[in-house]
Amino acid sequence: MGQRENRLTDVTSVLVTGGAGFIGSQVTAELLRRGRAVRVLDNFSTGKRENLAAVGGEVELVEGDIRSYERTRAATQGVDCVIHLAALPSAPRSIRDPLTTNAVNVTGTRSVMPAARDAGTQRVVFASSSSVCGRAQELPKTGSLAPPPISPYGVSKLAAEQYRMALNVEYGIEVAV
Repeated sequence: MGQRENRLTDVTSVLVTGGAGFIGSQVTAELLRRGRAVRVLDNFSTGKRENLAAVGGEVELVEGDIRSYERTRAATQGVDCVIHLAALPSAPRSIRDPLTTNAVNVTGTRSVMPAARDAGTQRVVFASSSSVCGRAQELPKTGSLAPPPISPYGVSKLAAEQYRMALNVEYGIEVAV
């Protein structure tokens, strides 16, 4: 933990994609508590403005969709780290609408990585999902499980992980899942 913690001490500004969601708003509040400057990018399709009410005056809010490279690039400008939480969650929703799930979770992630690179951001933290492991029974679920996702949501999160790994090598950005 010490080395990871040390790498984060030089982070002064963070973009949280999906920062108006339940988890994103909690991450945003904790980053602020730790003295970081925080910018939130959210399109409010699943996130809620009220989730940011307690920290509203302390964050820079950029309303936009991660599928837009231009909007994501603008939001990424000047930050040290991107915590990428924006996604369209829910396995049942992904079965009803796999195209939108793929567009947000895969294409959106594919937009975040070059935007971070082009903005000079050196770190991206990507939130995956246990859904990439399908019906694996082992607990706790870890990154070493062989993934057989069983929903379009799980497939989209796994594809985004794979993009992350490939772009880490190509772009030279430090990426954690």
